Amino acid sequence: GKACLRPHRRLVWLAVRTRFTRHQLRPTRRSHLDLDEVDSGLYRASSKLLWVPPGGKSVFGGQVMGQALHAAQLTVHRDSWLPISLHSYFLKRGSPNSDIIYQCRETSNLRSFDSRSVDAIQNGQIIFKMQAQFARPEESQLRHVERADGVTGMPRGVVAPDECLGMDDLLGDLMARAPAALLPLIEELRASPIEVRYAVGAPHDPLDPDPPSMPSRQLLWVRIREPITKAPGLDAACAAYISDQPLLLTALRPHRISFPSPKLGALATLDHSMWFHGPFDADDWLLYDMHAPFAGSGRALCFGHLYRPDTGQLVASCAQQGVLRLAKPTLKNKAALFAMRGAGLLDRLRAAALGWTS
Repeated sequence: GKACLRPHRRLVWLAVRTRFTRHQLRPTRRSHLDLDEVDSGLYRASSKLLWVPPGGKSVFGGQVMGQALHAAQLTVHRDSWLPISLHSYFLKRGSPNSDIIYQCRETSNLRSFDSRSVDAIQNGQIIFKMQAQFARPEESQLRHVERADGVTGMPRGVVAPDECLGMDDLLGDLMARAPAALLPLIEELRASPIEVRYAVGAPHDPLDPDPPSMPSRQLLWVRIREPITKAPGLDAACAAYISDQPLLLTALRPHRISFPSPKLGALATLDHSMWFHGPFDADDWLLYDMHAPFAGSGRALCFGHLYRPDTGQLVASCAQQGVLRLAKPTLKNKAALFAMRGAGLLDRLRAAALGWTS
């Protein structure tokens, strides 16, 4: 099956952190989740489809996770059986220059549940491991949904997505005010296959050298931009893809750091788990409720919940632990920070100088 998560189509230079990183983004009509079957239980993701997010140096972790779940689903040969959970570990960085091989093993085929183990292999090394479980949908009289704050159902009072500020709007505004070195990065962010709108307020201004502290919680409307071919488990694979991108960023909000930022030395997923509770369409709006209750020891722990707005139903939950470290205060990092936010700093200096001379 093909999800419309098409890779970007330009060769761009990105001014990120302390260096320029060149990204080859090849033209293709295939999706970020497409796989080629090599043998029974063995699938290949072509390097032509691998995506390095703007500001990154390795393959997007959500893509690897989504491809692995898609591969596991392809080995489940029972009608209407869908993923109910996944547990995964990111072991090594994925290179965009080599194919990824997904090796699936049938760890169990029981009456009510199937289990699959998936290894993502690149250049002979395992870079990612996943255990996934599948079951057929069934009705249950034992049913409830309760959030950590004791309130049942989807968060209340959330503005509809059509009335919310979108990431596209924010990036369009940045294009008019950002230094030239940042424009290629902003263009790549605008071409993301995931559409995002801010359900509660706007995020940090990336050009603000001194952003305010924000709560370690964020609510976003998210969806895949283009229609998805309806194949078993493909919406779940797309949700895994979506869930990885903003979750760890929630832990930056109390620390007055936007993303991307030269202040960051490391930001990477270590492990990610997901549970699927009910049907949904990943190319329709989902409310993504995220919070980060802990950050310390160079790590952060984040939780997320995805809701359908039409029914208010909780359709997926996730938990993620990642590396979160500040960059060392080198001269290059200071130069990169000035390149990102120099215009705003110069404006403040000019205003201060006028104040001193008046």
